[in-house]
Amino acid sequence: MRTLLIDDLRNIEADRVARTFDDGIVALRDEGPWDELFLDHDYGDPDPHKNGEGIMKFLEENPGLLPGNIILVTANPV
Repeated sequence: MRTLLIDDLRNIEADRVARTFDDGIVALRDEGPWDELFLDHDYGDPDPHKNGEGIMKFLEENPGLLPGNIILVTANPV
């Protein structure tokens, strides 16, 4: 099973770790589809669209890249 973590802080065991929104998009677009995605909400980017919601919008627009399972790992209540 191939796993991707998109999170700026957490260290969850994964095959690939992306620490920024942009790196997460690259991992999804160029290395996917993934079996499992661990997804944080907030990456500390000043652009309000570069967050977990932006990742989900990207996946909605690119359904062929949808991971088999998405697990939210955020502490952000949003």
